[in-house]
Amino acid sequence: LAYCVKRCDLELAGVASSAYASGISALVEDELELGAACIDIGGGSAGVSIFLKKHMIYADTVRMGGEHITRDISMGLQVPMAVAERIKTRSGGLIATGMDDREMIEARSDTGDWERDRRVVSRSELIGIMRPRVEEILEDVRARLDVSGFDHLPSQQIVLTGGSSQIPGLDVLASRILGQQVRLGRPLRIHRLPQANSGPSCAGLVGLSLFAAHPQDEWWDFEMPTQRYPTRTLKRAVRWFKENW
Repeated sequence: LAYCVKRCDLELAGVASSAYASGISALVEDELELGAACIDIGGGSAGVSIFLKKHMIYADTVRMGGEHITRDISMGLQVPMAVAERIKTRSGGLIATGMDDREMIEARSDTGDWERDRRVVSRSELIGIMRPRVEEILEDVRARLDVSGFDHLPSQQIVLTGGSSQIPGLDVLASRILGQQVRLGRPLRIHRLPQANSGPSCAGLVGLSLFAAHPQDEWWDFEMPTQRYPTRTLKRAVRWFKENW
């Protein structure tokens, strides 16, 4: 990734963990001070960060996320990934109720088979496909927390962020598996955000903005690998002078 950035004639100003960014954005002051974990469930992975005394003391990654849930739906219902993503977003859930057997969902596809392309499934069936993967993700998160010594902190609040954290019922399931109080986190430290940017899915982006506005020297003072083509630096400098003088 760093090499791709350099190929675009750009330079990295700094590197920050997405788990760290989500934590500084979504945790309240008491949580940052007394101890809390931020679980940022994104598309391809779930980031785990633990804070104490307003510093991140632990970070790790579970290499599963929302895309894996979508893939399970695609395979289970035999629909394209785009259709599976739409079904997950509109009708997904993790806690089944008596009504879910009667709530039917269109699972349209383009296989050429008229009956298969227009079939419907119950929401209970959808939940049955989604829940095992989410349980697997949360169990891996629990293993990371156990290794970190999270249960020895003065407070063990857990905050969920990321787009996949908004799946209905995930907070309830997370509380059962992680064994701690869980809440959904939202960006807290930038006021008057547009409603579209104020949900759990934007916690990481807002956190990166906060990080860039108040950088810590030890995060920004790093060395990148030596350039493969050192003459490009001189060429960029000459081009900059031509464009600006």
